[in-house]
Amino acid sequence: MKFILSRTDDYAIHSKKWIVGYGLIFWLISRIFAILLIIGCVSIYNACGINPENLTKFAGDPSSAKNLGSSAYVFLTICFVAPLLEECIFRLGLSFRRWQIALAMACIPLYILWQHINRLTIGIASIYVSGAIAVFLFIFYFTNDTFWREQKQIYYKSTVWISAIAFGLIHLIAFSTYSLLLLPYMICIISVPFFAGCAITYYRINLGFWWGVALHIFNNLPAIFLMI
Repeated sequence: MKFILSRTDDYAIHSKKWIVGYGLIFWLISRIFAILLIIGCVSIYNACGINPENLTKFAGDPSSAKNLGSSAYVFLTICFVAPLLEECIFRLGLSFRRWQIALAMACIPLYILWQHINRLTIGIASIYVSGAIAVFLFIFYFTNDTFWREQKQIYYKSTVWISAIAFGLIHLIAFSTYSLLLLPYMICIISVPFFAGCAITYYRINLGFWWGVALHIFNNLPAIFLMI
């Protein structure tokens, strides 16, 4: 049986309803598995007299997310900005279309800008915006569609996997403290966004970009409810 990231052609053999259902079932089962993995990991740490949850905080946790800024900022980030920009960065380019890859790369400085928007001056913010525009124009005007079609034939399947793995690993930056001692715990925590990223990637390549954004928003709903 193929892993969900290898199911890149389900749109050709299954109905939209089937794909939606399969993605949701994978999301639910993988979420339960990840939670059990975290519980087991924490239990092992506790048995050794270590509380990893006190040694490092994960910004994706609702209790920690409240410290990132105002309630409005956190709500907008979790509900709209993060799903949209993260999907642009990690999965929009899976089409291997020139303008979409250019937009995906341009979203990186924009996302960094949003993360630090409360601490940046207008001058610094304009540099990020200018950088985003420059990246988009460079890729759009100095590459062509033929080039990206050739890359898709060679790297498509590996890029699908890399996008999901990178989406999980990037969440490592959300921890407050790093050490080799905490690495197993941190890996267990980011298994949640990794598996979610697998389901979102599956929607993206079989249903379209906005389906991936919708599943990303759905994935963030539990954190929103807990914060409220």
